[in-house]
Amino acid sequence: MLDSRLFRVLCVSQETAALDRFRASLARHRLSPEGSLPALAMTPLAFLDAIGVDPPQLDAFSLPQTVTRSGESSMITGFVVAMAKDLFGKTPELKAEALRKRAEELRQKTHPEAHELCDLCLTGFLSRPKFAEEIHTHLAFDFLYRYQFPDAWREAMFDFLAVSLFAAGETVPGVSKTRIIKAYWDRSYERLLKKHPGERGEIQALDREMKLRTYRDFLEWEVIHHSILGYGVGEVEHPVTAFTLESAETLRARCSAYKSALRAFLDEIGREELETTFRAKLKSWKPGLLAPCREDGAFDVVVSTGELPVY
Repeated sequence: MLDSRLFRVLCVSQETAALDRFRASLARHRLSPEGSLPALAMTPLAFLDAIGVDPPQLDAFSLPQTVTRSGESSMITGFVVAMAKDLFGKTPELKAEALRKRAEELRQKTHPEAHELCDLCLTGFLSRPKFAEEIHTHLAFDFLYRYQFPDAWREAMFDFLAVSLFAAGETVPGVSKTRIIKAYWDRSYERLLKKHPGERGEIQALDREMKLRTYRDFLEWEVIHHSILGYGVGEVEHPVTAFTLESAETLRARCSAYKSALRAFLDEIGREELETTFRAKLKSWKPGLLAPCREDGAFDVVVSTGELPVY
């Protein structure tokens, strides 16, 4: 998996030096035969960012009484997603032909040596039968996870959405799942400081990495999310090797913060329920690898996410 910032470094250039160094690093770490690229891909929202399309901001809309009267979380969230998806689908720059045009224009600007990378990350995504709908769906779910529900429902809706870490597969984007992780980190931060007084400095460093505010902040964490939990295809989770423009130190800190927040979430679930309802999902999570790339395209180490500490 490639993050969109690194894609631009490797692809949107009339020079090939960064891409050459990236290929050499892949071969050196035995992640791909010398001179070739692995089966790289980007998430739907990373694809959107790579071609230079910023997600449009939807105006807030209220919930009709016919939806809220039931009090059912599934009906309420389903309405919000359906409305948002419909609105995103009507946005001119998010229509299939407009997305294809942006991707092709970007490919034409790249050096011929980078066309293989463009084809893996852009053309490959465009070949999916419903690629535009995938983007609309991911944007709609992220709108849902930012939706300001009335105070009386807010906690119940948060609990319902938090289950997406187990139940939603890849329908819900990593951006949105990271929003849940961020909330659990904020809720557990003071408790972690008290529980680990001798590691206060380390935990404070993790907290600095968790200062996520903008959509782009959360987008950068999609590769973190998938490198820790894997990526689901059908019923099978696959380990992810992700390449991103961050230092090894930053990636280790972010992974530990993510995993610690995930543990705080799991601690709220009773042991019996974990063993019965969620056991299969817990066992299916597949930790992978992160490659901290530099601006020149090279990387010197590969970080194993499964070996990083949890507080």
